[in-house]
Amino acid sequence: MKGTTLYSSSIPIFVSALLFHIARTQSSRSPRQDILRGLLNGTGLLYDARVPPNFEENVATDVSVQIYVMSFDSLTEISMEYRLSIFLRMNWTDPRLVWNNSDIHGPLEVDPKLVGMIWAPDLYFLNEKEAIIHDVTVMNNLMHIYEDGTIHTSTRISMTLSCDMHLERYPHDEQTCSIFAGSYSYSKENVILQWHRYPLQMRPTLTLPRFTVMGHNTIDCEIVDYGEQSMINAGNFSCIQANFFLRRQFGYYIAQVYIPSILIVVLSWVSFWIDIDAIPARVSLGLLTVLAITTQSTGEKSGLPRVSYIKAIDLWMAVCLMFVFMALLEFSYVNVQCRVQKRRQETILIEASTNTDEPRNGKERNDLDLQPRSGRRFVFFRDRMKVQRARFVDKCARVVFPLLFFLFNICYWLYYQQ
Repeated sequence: MKGTTLYSSSIPIFVSALLFHIARTQSSRSPRQDILRGLLNGTGLLYDARVPPNFEENVATDVSVQIYVMSFDSLTEISMEYRLSIFLRMNWTDPRLVWNNSDIHGPLEVDPKLVGMIWAPDLYFLNEKEAIIHDVTVMNNLMHIYEDGTIHTSTRISMTLSCDMHLERYPHDEQTCSIFAGSYSYSKENVILQWHRYPLQMRPTLTLPRFTVMGHNTIDCEIVDYGEQSMINAGNFSCIQANFFLRRQFGYYIAQVYIPSILIVVLSWVSFWIDIDAIPARVSLGLLTVLAITTQSTGEKSGLPRVSYIKAIDLWMAVCLMFVFMALLEFSYVNVQCRVQKRRQETILIEASTNTDEPRNGKERNDLDLQPRSGRRFVFFRDRMKVQRARFVDKCARVVFPLLFFLFNICYWLYYQQ
């Protein structure tokens, strides 16, 4: 009987201890989950992610944007585009998500699967051609909710953007490539985009293959509705703009374009030192240099768009082609002058040989008959003058061609490097 009484009195104690343990477990289970569950599905009206934070109050939501550039791929001139890998960070305040718990220090970290349950700005890039949000191994999307309702998001994006390039000074050019971002469906009455206090950050060790980033700036802009001809005919929209100032590195073009073309031009001058009678050697050298400079020009232009203006590289290659072609024309002139004199000598020798074999009045001609007459003597002297003139042209070309090419280089580099 005594044992039964002891057993009966221990049951309430055990039940109380069990209930206390369950209550303690529930209270310490996960207050963060409870707060998040209460914010999204709590008492009163349910949270609607389709409605902006201050929609009913008719107050625009200020969205702060920051971009961290992880990689900056080289520009593509032929398609006028460039590729970026960035972390897109946004901050805004949603009064519906205000919470308070003294036991929690720091923000609520929202799982990427729940990000779609919270309203976020519909940011898009106006000059974007294609883009992806990285999803290895999970969707690269971060969201934190602070006590005062401030929301911080970060998304990893890789995208290809258009860049309007001006190639008149290519490859001595500097380009400005921009990022334009705006809200697609919310006008400035509901969403206002503005840059963060530190708007644009770049990875310290970031480098580009053929460009140097000279600097960057940011601008707050606005897409204005001018009627049917405006880009977005649905009101005024807030937008932001970031500009990258790029300078093309010159080492690649020195090694791959300018030095080879200079050597080809210099090689074409070798024909001025080759003997005038070495026709096959001079013809081969002239044709090879013309073909070489033409092939190099074609290969360099293959990676550039077909624009209607003259680029710096076009001027350089055209002048180099002109120099090697003029060297070939110089040989043509010299060769013609020499061939006239040779043909004249052959004609005189043939006539003299024919007249020697034929007797005149039954007598053999003496040596005096083989001498050229006065008219032929003048022609022969004139032909020899042509040969001397041709040799003189070769000597002049040895000086004039390098001098003119040197003067062109001075003008070219002073103009495009200023």
